[in-house]
Amino acid sequence: MTAAPRLSRRTMLRGTGALGLAGIAGLAACGRPVDDSTELPQVSGDYDGPPITLQFWNGLTGGDGPVMRTLLQEFTAAHPAIRIEMYAIPWGNFYQKFPAAVVSGLAPDFGLMHNFQVATNAARRVIVPLDPLVDALGLQESDYLPVVWGSGLFQGQRWSLPLDMWPDSLFYNRRVLEQAGLDPDAPPTNRAEYEHALEELRRRDIQGHWLPAIDPQGVGRGFDSLLWQMGGELYDAEGGRALFGEDAGIRALEWQHSLIANGWSPSDVSGSDANVAFKNDQNAFLWGGPGALINDLAKVEDLDWDVAPLPQIGPHRAAFSGSHQFVLMRQREFDPDRVTAVVTFLRWIMANSIGWAKAGPVPARLPILQQPEFAELTAQSHVAEGVEHIRFYPLVPGIAEVQTTILYPAIGDALLGQIAPADALARATEQASFLLEENLTKYREAR
Repeated sequence: MTAAPRLSRRTMLRGTGALGLAGIAGLAACGRPVDDSTELPQVSGDYDGPPITLQFWNGLTGGDGPVMRTLLQEFTAAHPAIRIEMYAIPWGNFYQKFPAAVVSGLAPDFGLMHNFQVATNAARRVIVPLDPLVDALGLQESDYLPVVWGSGLFQGQRWSLPLDMWPDSLFYNRRVLEQAGLDPDAPPTNRAEYEHALEELRRRDIQGHWLPAIDPQGVGRGFDSLLWQMGGELYDAEGGRALFGEDAGIRALEWQHSLIANGWSPSDVSGSDANVAFKNDQNAFLWGGPGALINDLAKVEDLDWDVAPLPQIGPHRAAFSGSHQFVLMRQREFDPDRVTAVVTFLRWIMANSIGWAKAGPVPARLPILQQPEFAELTAQSHVAEGVEHIRFYPLVPGIAEVQTTILYPAIGDALLGQIAPADALARATEQASFLLEENLTKYREAR
């Protein structure tokens, strides 16, 4: 086994380029971006003032965008005085543009962002704590899973309102399983069953799990799920030390590598390759999030598919999940009418988030999952069977960039045979230590 090369600090900083993190690079040069002494006004009841137009920014540029626009129309029909202009910007651009808008005094009223970006933007103070609005929003801890309730909390304050959860799940092609002599109504639930199914498929010249080795984002979230299933953690509680290179991470990555080594997966495919193969009955299993896959697969005529929670490969049940979360952008001065109108919308959409489930994600509020209408969404309700075991990234500023710029590419390198799994993770752990150290300093100064 080749020893992981050590890197000088200069080489590391030049190599990642990630220290000017997406979405806040411009802010770092400006020092403290805005005066964070402004306070939210007290809000009670629905907005009943003159006509008002709110600005709502998000990254919903895919099939989820039209679903949100439909919900906005339904809201305005119920609240004619409030009009909401939605600006859907690709996520990468969104995380760059909205902080700049806050600095310039042109911030939208509210936005939607990923849970793993909340801590970063809270540390930069470009969003505001929602604690003064908790009662007006009708937030109750009992309405959420503990991991979801806690996902909007950072340094003892609530910074975001969870809309949904989208755990990685097992999408399976029923026709391919049946042709291999496997029960299409009993998808594998554990390692033995999963490997048995893959071997039966291989015996019939079908590579049943197309692992997207050249798609770091897709394969990386599978690694996260497996690491947690193996009993490991990505980082320590403070976000100052990477733990993914320890034994649990090695076992997780070695299992992924075994999919290729055993002939159960091609060696160099992307997520889109796997998706196309699945749609053409050449692939039995996809690991992925419901937000993208449910509506995509539903559009394919005569595709016989279903979805279930991820199989338990390690000693524990776990699955990576993300969440879209509403945030209020910091303003130079808050207008009570505008804040009241935003709260009116947020309260409405949380009560009506069954409509958002049509976009694929599972609503965050547990009472919504008990509604008969949710049971009618077959795929989403099957995904929801596994939500008690979801895991989120830790609430540490800058963690998402460490994942995407350091850990996930290292996983791809190992799966492409360029480096042994243990060496890939050791190298990534060393690289991550530089960025984690810089993050702790950077975000401490920002606060």
